[in-house]
Amino acid sequence: MPGSGGIVTPVATLSPYTGGKWKIKARVLTKGDVRRFTNSRGEGQLLKVDIADQSGEISATFFGKAVDKYNALLQPGQVYTFQKGQIKPANKRYEQGDYALVFEEHSLIERVDEDQAIPGVTYNFQPLSDIANLPPETLVDVKAVIYSVQDPFTFTAKTSQKEMTKRSIGIWDPSGPDGTTQELTVWGDRALGDDFQVGTVVFLKRARVSEYNGEKGLSSPAQMDLSPDHGDAVVLMRQYQEQQARNPLAAVRRPIAGSARQTLEECRQEDVKLGPPLAPGQQLDPNGPRSVHRHTVLATLATMPSDRGPYYPSCPAQVEFTPRQSSSSTQPPAAQKRACNKKVNQENGVWSCQAGHTCQQPVFRYLCRMNALDHSDSLEVNVYDDVARQLIGCSADDYVPIFEGGQEGGEREAELKNLNRKMEWRKVVLRLRAMKEVWQETERIRYSVDEANAAVFAKEAKQLLAEVHSSLAAMR
Repeated sequence: MPGSGGIVTPVATLSPYTGGKWKIKARVLTKGDVRRFTNSRGEGQLLKVDIADQSGEISATFFGKAVDKYNALLQPGQVYTFQKGQIKPANKRYEQGDYALVFEEHSLIERVDEDQAIPGVTYNFQPLSDIANLPPETLVDVKAVIYSVQDPFTFTAKTSQKEMTKRSIGIWDPSGPDGTTQELTVWGDRALGDDFQVGTVVFLKRARVSEYNGEKGLSSPAQMDLSPDHGDAVVLMRQYQEQQARNPLAAVRRPIAGSARQTLEECRQEDVKLGPPLAPGQQLDPNGPRSVHRHTVLATLATMPSDRGPYYPSCPAQVEFTPRQSSSSTQPPAAQKRACNKKVNQENGVWSCQAGHTCQQPVFRYLCRMNALDHSDSLEVNVYDDVARQLIGCSADDYVPIFEGGQEGGEREAELKNLNRKMEWRKVVLRLRAMKEVWQETERIRYSVDEANAAVFAKEAKQLLAEVHSSLAAMR
């Protein structure tokens, strides 16, 4: 690695009066995603990092070709020398310290050997119970456990008409009388990562307090450390496990908002452009067709399946998985466990799955195929365990004996009909995931329900009126 010879200027002494021939040696603490923008001069891109030496922290922004030149080089936790940048007053809303740095293509950044004298990331943790009392745009450090993960959701922003991707993650900490949950929103490439797993401890650095419809949340942390090698993480995990044993946390179910509604016919037409699913490890071609489309629709679910139960027996065996290692962690993440959930078949009184696990008693999970209808079309959709359990109001284990005893003429027929009415002919807002698949040598589009919320008719009427007014304004 290049050396760090020459006179080094402490970060705390930088100011617009320092002159142009300064050189700092600092550790990268946080690194954001590459952001692209459009202004009067055309399209551009930027990358933000926070760096620190023994004297203090400072924020730095890379623009244009400097992003392409240094994005891969800069990694959180590593030490570098920085030269030939500009010093300007900091925007206190987004940047650390009184001043900030700007680096262009001609700037010079080199990685150097590890220097233990330069501090790493430090946290000033705040409990989640405090978030509700903080003003929007406040930056906070948080330690919590992930208890719910939703799929990434891609939509077109109404104001900019740009495609955006977001993901909602439910986090928990033991603050407050009974513990506190909070919704964390991550955006862009970070939202597409596959390293968010339920039951993982996460440390957030400078997460932003947001507010939507009167509810506080967190978004866009400068740094996320998953499964950190820290004593606080061990204590937090033990508290989470105690919470789950005492009163399990339910998955995050917020009303679907911030997305453009589509008719089922529009979904079907758009999904003609779907590309094939990605192979394991394959990267999406940014210039090629998307392999997944996501839609938000207002539709009516038709009847539940009557010829067979809308459930299957699943394997309860615990299997290990290893979360992706955090870029700022020096230790590999510890293996964690989750249920296998593969279908099991019974033979000689023993249930077994394709993975070779055996059990005496399976755990039943919902899996049902239903028709979704609106004025334009109908689609066959797959409804999975989390969504069906939310709509019906009971687990599949509780539903099975009611279904078996409620077939035509059965003693539990009325009870079964009452349960099924909670899903049948019910108008709901659905978040659909569309993917292309090959079934018996024929290509088709498979629709899965990732989220379902009962339609609130007063809100639906207001949204319809807003869309009408918007359309009329556009015609004027």
